Amino acid sequence: MKWYNSISAKIILCVAGMILVVNGALAFVYLRIQQEDLDVTVLRNASQLSETIKKSIRNDMFENRKEAAYKIMNTMGQQEGIEKVRIYSSDGKILFSTDKSEVGRMVDQRGEACYGCHSEARPLERLATSERSRIFYSPDNNAGPDARHRVLGIINPMYNDSTCSSATCHAHPESIKVLGVIDVTMDLAAVDAMMAKGRRQVLLVSVVSIVAICVIVALVLIHFFTRPVKELVLGTHRISGGDLDHFIPVATNDEMGHLASSFNQMTRDLQKANAEIQEGIRNLEQKVEERTQELKATQSQLLHSEKLAAVGALAATVAHEINNPLTGVYTYIRLMERKIDLGQHGPADVGKYKGYLDTMRREVERTAAIVQNLLDFTRPKEPACKPMSISKVVEESLSLVGNKLRLNNIEVVNRMRPLPDIMADPAHMKQVFINLMVNACEAMEDGGTLTIGCECDEAENMVTVEISDTGVGIEAENLARIFDPFFSTKEKGTGLGLSVVHGIVSRHNGKVDIESAPGNGTQLRIVLPIS
Repeated sequence: MKWYNSISAKIILCVAGMILVVNGALAFVYLRIQQEDLDVTVLRNASQLSETIKKSIRNDMFENRKEAAYKIMNTMGQQEGIEKVRIYSSDGKILFSTDKSEVGRMVDQRGEACYGCHSEARPLERLATSERSRIFYSPDNNAGPDARHRVLGIINPMYNDSTCSSATCHAHPESIKVLGVIDVTMDLAAVDAMMAKGRRQVLLVSVVSIVAICVIVALVLIHFFTRPVKELVLGTHRISGGDLDHFIPVATNDEMGHLASSFNQMTRDLQKANAEIQEGIRNLEQKVEERTQELKATQSQLLHSEKLAAVGALAATVAHEINNPLTGVYTYIRLMERKIDLGQHGPADVGKYKGYLDTMRREVERTAAIVQNLLDFTRPKEPACKPMSISKVVEESLSLVGNKLRLNNIEVVNRMRPLPDIMADPAHMKQVFINLMVNACEAMEDGGTLTIGCECDEAENMVTVEISDTGVGIEAENLARIFDPFFSTKEKGTGLGLSVVHGIVSRHNGKVDIESAPGNGTQLRIVLPIS
């Protein structure tokens, strides 16, 4: 997370902003008051200086000693901070000035020096000190042609009082109210420099105070807020990672301390809940294992029952297959016994008897093969994959169900041809094809045609055996469930035949495809890898 996105940064910025606003307002008020105080002080000093000049030259003016009066004003005008001292008459003529070039000139009665006393159509009046002063900008030739500095000017009218109007030296008529004006101007550069220095100091103090307060606030936030929050975040990460033994240290009794305590309580609750969940999981796993074992046992029993059901369906066929060779053997044995009993045997009959014995041996071998096939089908054993001929297994399966097919008046169309050997369990494959042939036989109770074919796709390294019948077919809604255990469309079916077929073929990395429609029979394709 970026630092400026943190709550601490936002709080510090808010505090800095508030301090900046407050300090700015305080600095503005402070500087304004200081400026006014300095202006008042300078104005008071200028007023006192003007009054001092006025009183100092009063006697000289009574006795008409102008040079002495001008000398006093010139001396006072040379003091530091005084820019100019001048006297002009009531009609605006400059009678004296520390700037000799101004003597004899006329001043504008509407200018800054005269406007306080002379307004349009208004006679000269007595004015307060604040009304006799003005602040204006004057060119500063020492700083440059365009430089200017502030100047404070104050005028002090010399009124025609009784002492002046009755003086013997140069009496003025009483109708003349103002004899002249003393104008003192003072340079405010020092005041402005002091104010500039004050502003710099205030700015420096403000910056230092803002930085100091922000640092203090940051340290306080880090100690009381940021660090506890980071510990909480770390705790959430560790707990989300599964570490339920992690607890947040509680260092304070404030809101953060209460939050840490609540977090630790939540952790303890999670520990308790997790222990209960783990105990529940263990109990559930035990129950699942028990149910799984029960289901495996039940499934094994059902599979065995399905196989026994298939054996029962083959019983008549096997009995017929065994009965035929045994009848032949019995016939030849009775024939040989009769000839021996009648004494009708001799050296010439040895060859005939050998023929009988050879026929009996073949019939016994055929019977033994039938019994062995039946034992291979019914005897439970672990899958043992080995190279085998799929064509031979199909032929053996067909021979086992041949009698049942004949009894149901079912015509067999055998289109099998030699195929490459595949890696499979012969007994399991035989169970697959016997189940499919028995299902086809049961689907054609009134007779029909059973077609068995095959093909080899060497490019895909697969062989396919197709078994199709002309039976009643399967409804479309039942096709999706045809391989589900215990699902059957026959009244007496167990629903495990096709499920067993699907399971065996899947364990051999093959697949079973089925196509069927009511009244159009069923096609089943067993697809198996060659290797």
